[in-house]
Amino acid sequence: MKTGQIALFLLLVFFASGAQGAKFSARSSLSVDEEYNDNIYLTERGRTTDYITRLMPSLGLNYKAPLWKWDLAYTLDFRHYLHGSVSDNFAHDLNLNNSTELLKKFFYLDVKEQYTRSSLSLTRNYTQESLFVNQSDRNDVAVTPHFTLRPGSGTTVDVGYTYENIWYKESTAVKKQDNNFYAEAKKEASDNLELTAGALYQIDHNDIENFNKTDLHAGAKYKYAPDCYLFLTGGDSIFDFKNSGTSNQISWDAGVNHRFASFSAKLETSSRTVEDPTNIADRVDAYSISLLSDSVRTPVTLSLALSEYRDVRTKTLITRDYGVAGTVSHNFTEDTKVSANVSADRLEDKQQASYTNRLLSGLGLDYRLSRRVALTLNYLFIYSHSPKVLTDRYLNNQLTAGTTVTF
Repeated sequence: MKTGQIALFLLLVFFASGAQGAKFSARSSLSVDEEYNDNIYLTERGRTTDYITRLMPSLGLNYKAPLWKWDLAYTLDFRHYLHGSVSDNFAHDLNLNNSTELLKKFFYLDVKEQYTRSSLSLTRNYTQESLFVNQSDRNDVAVTPHFTLRPGSGTTVDVGYTYENIWYKESTAVKKQDNNFYAEAKKEASDNLELTAGALYQIDHNDIENFNKTDLHAGAKYKYAPDCYLFLTGGDSIFDFKNSGTSNQISWDAGVNHRFASFSAKLETSSRTVEDPTNIADRVDAYSISLLSDSVRTPVTLSLALSEYRDVRTKTLITRDYGVAGTVSHNFTEDTKVSANVSADRLEDKQQASYTNRLLSGLGLDYRLSRRVALTLNYLFIYSHSPKVLTDRYLNNQLTAGTTVTF
């Protein structure tokens, strides 16, 4: 499915409809950034320096009628490299969410589309480090007709089908088409307890090896105080691969969120199957603890995390990632804010018997010149080193000044 086809169709329907009682809002802006980058290609040697000018007009539309609502946000990103290290190019960022109530409070049609620049690595988000290295344009379209049943007070059952198409521009990435048949039940057992249970049957067609998946899960969420809750979900997934036979995967998501006097803490562990841009799918076992201060003027966040990535067919450990991340910002006035962030992690590549140490550190200044004009100044330092993986050895400094005008 080509980029923007669904968005264009909905726009045509919207302008042709003129439904009574509808609410419509539009917002637009223009951002201009100038970036100095001393290592465009993220290499250890032969570093290339360039100045990047970015023009980013954005448009947002929101339309809500009694039986029809949608949100559309689009940004066109034009990039000019002063010294020609990279040819001038465009990037697109499109987010569309649509919901249509075909039969009142019973039959719905949801449509989602996201077109964006995406990292080709599941374990590393290269979009945080570069505008193009190890990335690809990605389009994800999902169409979901579904029925919502209400058999009793506080009980809902959602039954439906989702067609999802995931496309990558880069040929090295794995394109996928999924047909998902699902049922999900929720029960509010009390004011503090919510129970869930569900089933999913997935037919996946991809560039490597097709498979079918049967998934069953059940869980509960218990609220024991304001902003304090416990949650637990467990399940079992059976994969039936075309050539590799079957594989059984246990899944879970459990944790606790507790609010103290001046901060909140969340402890969570999970095991789930996720899409991998260069593989069929991976299983990710994750463990994390995060802290968030309640300060409005000087919010602080801190997190510790460990993730293990396994091949969903063989259950072989591919990568282990553990690290720490933190952010702090301070609002000097309503118009002036400074921020700092740092993340450090260690990626252990089990297939190459090596590791990569990585550090990202940033500083930012935001100043609102007027109600419609905002100025930004950001600095990012990146350090990456591996004893064996030569492409993971680099230093990078990025300094960006920008202006955003809202219309």
